[in-house]
Amino acid sequence: MSAFEKFARGYKSAALIVFNTLLLLIVINLVLFMIFRAFDEAKITPDTNSAYSKSGHFHENGTAVDNGKRTPSNLNVFDYRAFEDSMSELEISEMLDEFYDDSQLGFDYQPWSQYGPRVFSGKYLNVDLEPNGLAVRRTIEPPATGAGKRTIKIYAFGGSTTFGSGVPDEHTWPSYLSQILNDRARKENLDIRVEVTNYGRVGFYPTQELHLLQAVLRSGQRPELSIFLDGVNLGRDDDTPALTPSYHRTINEAQIGSDHKWQSLPMMRAARSLIARFNSAAIPDAKGARASVRTEQLVERFQQFRSSVLAISDLYGIRSMFFLQPDGHYNYPIHLYGSGKSPSLPRAREQKKEFYAALPKDSGFVDLTGLFAEWGDRKAIMDAAHYSPNFSKFVAQKIADQIDLSALKSVKTEDVVATGIPKIQYP
Repeated sequence: MSAFEKFARGYKSAALIVFNTLLLLIVINLVLFMIFRAFDEAKITPDTNSAYSKSGHFHENGTAVDNGKRTPSNLNVFDYRAFEDSMSELEISEMLDEFYDDSQLGFDYQPWSQYGPRVFSGKYLNVDLEPNGLAVRRTIEPPATGAGKRTIKIYAFGGSTTFGSGVPDEHTWPSYLSQILNDRARKENLDIRVEVTNYGRVGFYPTQELHLLQAVLRSGQRPELSIFLDGVNLGRDDDTPALTPSYHRTINEAQIGSDHKWQSLPMMRAARSLIARFNSAAIPDAKGARASVRTEQLVERFQQFRSSVLAISDLYGIRSMFFLQPDGHYNYPIHLYGSGKSPSLPRAREQKKEFYAALPKDSGFVDLTGLFAEWGDRKAIMDAAHYSPNFSKFVAQKIADQIDLSALKSVKTEDVVATGIPKIQYP
């Protein structure tokens, strides 16, 4: 056999091995793709067995009928019945259309706190741009009456339950808080007007809110009071915002080229899943041990957050209040969900129970986690975690009960505004 024949035979064998290897990889990825697709669709397949409501926009079980502008949450766990008599079915459907349109815009990049909402204008959902360059959910304030009244500014911070995901501007708890406090100020002849600014952000947790507060104060804005409503969002294990992995990939791509495209392959997804399971199994009594450490970290995170906010508040001459919110992932009665089952994993409920039990009673957070029981056997959550309009008003009233307007009125304006700290100049 000549050298050329040997080379040709070797080349043919190598080519056959490479071809078969590539073919095997393609087959494996196709099989895994079908498995993952079936698994993903099983999690988001709507219940179409339920009959339509009278309007035809929803099923009788509360979920939305798919009109091309519905999220998986709308199709699976949304419950229009939680709105009670606050909105018609048509209005709820129109509102969901707007929230879908807003979701297609994505988030806007924001230094330090990572992201914020984009400006949006609609009939039910409006996000406005403040002079400091930060976007806020519109608060519906009562009409101003009487000239020369001093304005008491209150800034509300929190996650999507503060932003008001799934409800119109007028039905967020910051809008209700403004209404309640202005009514009280008028009845008590305090000669003040309360203005509430909604700095709620979808997905935000305490550490992000701390950075957002700093950005607001550095811009020169000074409220008399900042309010933080937290508990649903706890943050990642490493105390970074939810989009950190995406930012990490983007920065890597900008510096050294893209590698994340391979991460979308089904084989890579399966490998990541196996690695995660292996790492968990490698720790004796992993679930208990890891949960214990996680709970301690979360308690420390919340306490450090409050201490940091108070220190900053003192520096800038403002007041701050902290609330543990009614948490649908914690103790909302499961039978009240539209699906009749918890949209969150059972483990999430166990984690929340451990967290709230471990947080000291004298932590400085006003505990509102028991409001579901006080609300009674009525729907308060419209999907997995977000408040219905009527329950938002109930929450706002409980927050308002903790606010002493007379004390806020007694704060001197110069103590709030003139801190001697230079502000950032925004274009």
